[in-house]
Amino acid sequence: MRPRSASLTTVDPSKIHIIREITCSDASAVFEVDLDGQRYALKLFHDHGDPGYTEKGRDLNRFRCELNAYKKLLASGVCARGFVPKFHGYINGMDPAAFHPAFQHFAQDKRKPRAILLEYLPNSESLNCVNYSDMLYPQAIEGMKEIHRAGVHHRDIYPRNLLLVRGNPDRLVWIDFDVATTFTDFGPEQLARCDYEIALVKGFGEALVWVPLLPLLETFSVLTNRSREMTRLRDSRRIQNFTKGSIGVEIF
Repeated sequence: MRPRSASLTTVDPSKIHIIREITCSDASAVFEVDLDGQRYALKLFHDHGDPGYTEKGRDLNRFRCELNAYKKLLASGVCARGFVPKFHGYINGMDPAAFHPAFQHFAQDKRKPRAILLEYLPNSESLNCVNYSDMLYPQAIEGMKEIHRAGVHHRDIYPRNLLLVRGNPDRLVWIDFDVATTFTDFGPEQLARCDYEIALVKGFGEALVWVPLLPLLETFSVLTNRSREMTRLRDSRRIQNFTKGSIGVEIF
């Protein structure tokens, strides 16, 4: 049984073979897995009970946020166009004991973790100052616009969540929608959030170009108004976090 033709809720978890752990955080872990001879990225979420919603209605459940986002991205064709990983389904509960020691971080959880199965992206690394390309970066902007058209706000725009996938041709892929929000009404508030996220993407693209050059410009005292602006941008907390996260690692 292949996930393309059937819901993963019906798949026998024993058919999943864990190849390696790719990343791990307090909220989730990502594994490279094999299922019926095909490679996938399995994102496994801790389940400590449903945290519910904020007073403004924002979902605090990371698994539910990511699942709802990918359902919209799949239905709108964003997955098929390659701006985000292909979504292959989800599993409502996996037994950590059956996958020991790979799932050892989940062994003490009172509830079984839930998982999302995604396209595995080999030869990929987070975007950074070294691999940045002026020719390719417009894909990041267009990809975020496509995500918005699908009715999804990403809400976690950092380089660790933008992959450069090597291939013929290379492409940029947005990942990690576990704090994303979904919407159907394109009203003023939603459009303002879209504009804000696009501005962030554009600003970070400029930062990846300018930040490595600033020490040289400062050394030769040739700071223009534009470079002074970028110096302020570099010293902002968000850009410091952004550039700190610009580490080239394979994700999925």
